[in-house]
Amino acid sequence: MLRTELEIEHIEQIDGLKLIRPKLFPDTRGYFVESYNEYELGALGFSEKFKQDNHSYSKCGVLRGLHAQPGMGKLVSVISGEIYDVAVDIRSMSKTFGKWYGVVLDEKTRTAFWIPDGFLHGFYVLSEEGAHVTYKCTAIYNEQVEFGVNPFDPELAIDWHISNSYKLIISDRDRSHQNLKCLSFKKE
Repeated sequence: MLRTELEIEHIEQIDGLKLIRPKLFPDTRGYFVESYNEYELGALGFSEKFKQDNHSYSKCGVLRGLHAQPGMGKLVSVISGEIYDVAVDIRSMSKTFGKWYGVVLDEKTRTAFWIPDGFLHGFYVLSEEGAHVTYKCTAIYNEQVEFGVNPFDPELAIDWHISNSYKLIISDRDRSHQNLKCLSFKKE
């Protein structure tokens, strides 16, 4: 019998994005959560196959992104802390090309954010103690094809929820990426 301990929410604003919400089982010791179950998610229509897991720790005020790798989707979740996670549609034939969606991910809800192939991804760390973020990826990382877009591209106008209380920390590489309009995309 299929348990329903995971729930999928389809993001209406941009087709393809999903939030996966697990059920938490709290007790006096803390809580237990089943954050990923291939069988259960498959029964709910989510059939992605993952090839690599990544884990990053970022300090408060860190902005990572925007990055993409052709052929790679990511299931992003937070182990500890809180982030503002953003996906930008770069599918050339999409009616929402260049549009973005952001969501707070944290250790309390353990919600995961599905970002399919064809999207840029980035996040900003909101929590004072920093954040541990995991990514389940549908492809092996390949630095030869990964690319980035400036997270402060004025045409994207992403509201990163940046706090004036903390110093913004961003890599020179991420800060120096070109704006989206400077990149060429094949019309498929």
